Amino acid sequence: MNGMKRTFKKKAALSLLVLGLSAALTQPVSAKAPEKAPELRKITYKYVQKAQEQMAEDDYVGARESLEHVLSKVGSKKFDRAAVHQMLGVVYANQDNFDKALKHFKLSLADDALHRPAAQQVRYNLAQLQMMRGEYKDGIATLKQWIANLEEGVAVPARAWIMLANGYSRLEQWRDVIEPAKKAIAATDKPQEAWYTLLLAAHYELQDIPQAIKVLETLVMIAPQKKQYWLQLSGMNMSIKKDAAALSALRAAYRHGLYNKEADYTQLANFLTFRQVPYQAGMAYQEGMDRGVVEKNYANYKKLANFWSHAKESDRAIAAFNSALELDKKPELQIKLARMLAQAERFDELLKLAADPAEDMTEKHRGELLFLTAMAHYQQGNTRKALELMRTAAKMPGGKSQAGTWISFLEQDLASS
Repeated sequence: MNGMKRTFKKKAALSLLVLGLSAALTQPVSAKAPEKAPELRKITYKYVQKAQEQMAEDDYVGARESLEHVLSKVGSKKFDRAAVHQMLGVVYANQDNFDKALKHFKLSLADDALHRPAAQQVRYNLAQLQMMRGEYKDGIATLKQWIANLEEGVAVPARAWIMLANGYSRLEQWRDVIEPAKKAIAATDKPQEAWYTLLLAAHYELQDIPQAIKVLETLVMIAPQKKQYWLQLSGMNMSIKKDAAALSALRAAYRHGLYNKEADYTQLANFLTFRQVPYQAGMAYQEGMDRGVVEKNYANYKKLANFWSHAKESDRAIAAFNSALELDKKPELQIKLARMLAQAERFDELLKLAADPAEDMTEKHRGELLFLTAMAHYQQGNTRKALELMRTAAKMPGGKSQAGTWISFLEQDLASS
């Protein structure tokens, strides 16, 4: 399926907020992390506060210098050191220097000195950075640790579940994508379309087509204006021999006015004919031509004529065949049109067609055309002319088998008149 095998990637925005160091959140981090927030030394607090003010003014260089200055003075104070590293991680992240941001976030967690909410925020930010840097295994491990350290009763937010699912998708661990993707969808009243497409990719890669179809059935409800979902839904149903459902999806896309390529109309019309509804095939294909989406060329007029012919709409089929012949006078199409004109008893048109045969028409085709011309003359009351042409047709490959019987009949008809 077009586009389905590409890896799905979510570029989540990194929200690195400068938390107040005395913030009181309810998220435990690890068994070792302090339950209560320790206090910074005065000098550390002074420079951290200064760095926050500098960051508020977008002076990241100044903020970095303030933090690096105080870092050299914290000595053995683990909490001070962890807090400064945390702030440095935020500064570097906001400067898109993710390598150094990662380094400082890791250092801020090294001694388990941060209080719970700050440490959890660092872990989450670290997981985001690792994912953004392509360190998917590390990002998954960090995020799972963050999830494991949530307080009992605190729900994992959808954004975390989908980040985990995306991480697994980047490693092409499709089976591991499914559970977090489903949990992300279940965790919010407004799941994003991209989350469903990620789940769809996982099911498709695992060749679980029935589950992929279920996801697509949801996607066409969420985004009915997106043609690719209808086409994918049709294709997947077709792959498991559910032709009625496949056709239903194609028709839905058609009803929504989503067809903007010739191939769309061709696929629908062919499938409608296959499902024994050629009239609708002709109507759809004709609309494509009228809209200018289906090109008005020889091949397409011939297709349209065949759709109408299958639907036993002879007048419409004849019109389409005539349009095709105006563009390219093919002998096989002339013969086909001549047969149809004879069946429709449109003898004047048949005689006009026969008067200008294609130059490259074979002897077999010429014989058949001559036979049909003789029939047209007879139906118009010109028996003598019909007999003359039948005798000529009887000497040619395409008319020999049919003309013999008619010659006897015409001779008798003339003799009795």
